[in-house]
Amino acid sequence: MLAIKEVLSEVTPLDLIHFSMISLKTRLIARHFSKQPPISKYVLILDIYEAPSVQIFHGGNLYAYEIHSYKTENIGRLQEENEIIKYSKYSEDPVSEFKKYVEYAMEVFNWPVGQLYFNFDDLKDQNYSIIDWLKFRVRSTKRSELFGDRVSDDYVSHFLENVEVSGYLHLGSTMSDNFQLTVPKTVKRLNIEKSTFVTFDQLSSFNCESIHLSQTSISNKELNQFFKNWMTSKSNQNLQDLFIGIKDLESLETIFELPHEVIDPGTVRTLYRGNHPIPVSGGIDIKRDDGAVATCYTQVGIGSLYLAMLVYLNF
Repeated sequence: MLAIKEVLSEVTPLDLIHFSMISLKTRLIARHFSKQPPISKYVLILDIYEAPSVQIFHGGNLYAYEIHSYKTENIGRLQEENEIIKYSKYSEDPVSEFKKYVEYAMEVFNWPVGQLYFNFDDLKDQNYSIIDWLKFRVRSTKRSELFGDRVSDDYVSHFLENVEVSGYLHLGSTMSDNFQLTVPKTVKRLNIEKSTFVTFDQLSSFNCESIHLSQTSISNKELNQFFKNWMTSKSNQNLQDLFIGIKDLESLETIFELPHEVIDPGTVRTLYRGNHPIPVSGGIDIKRDDGAVATCYTQVGIGSLYLAMLVYLNF
């Protein structure tokens, strides 16, 4: 048994799953050793696109089982692409094949789904059924990223109502101007690309630790009220990191109308965005009524200007 364990620990996750499918005996053997590291540490990543795939994170490597509705020269071959070792398979019904593979990996090996990427444009006729399947089979994931060029209000709402996101939510999908986003309490970090739909009231309701909005339609007056509410602990009390696209420097000047301290531009401090150190030169400090301090500063991106706010405790 020790020799079997050593062999199974060395094979790729794709080979391990294939081995387990040979017979009932090999399935029982694989299930037995899946309870021990390193096999027990594997995590699934679901890519729900036109060609759905299941990625398995193993150590520093990614392995992918990709399913196509058309035949190519790579079907049935193991290949390396963008540092991902990939096996491609043909199926007349890729979504059903994808579901079966995920269910098998979760049932036999008890591997959790750590990340999920979903493009609502690619499989639009099956989006609702896929989300319903995720609700009963996957239930939760630490990281979810949703995409789509078409207006995706109903899909996003249905997804967030049925799949628990326990950490990071990225919205790259197109939303209507009047979309009302309700962010689940389990979401700690929120990133919205096409975020012009986000109103002042919605922003104030996002009780996340990190909020990144690439675009904004929030006025400077509303931004001033947002900071005022934060300083008086009326909203966004869990906020540690705000990164929001602004039109011009007047957005930063709204802070000057509040109690603040201007830090010398020659002073460089190391602040943190999550666990990542951020060197900040100067900036403007504002203080909350419980003693927490936030440093606000601007940051230039490619063709964009951002207002950043990093919170730290100063008790």
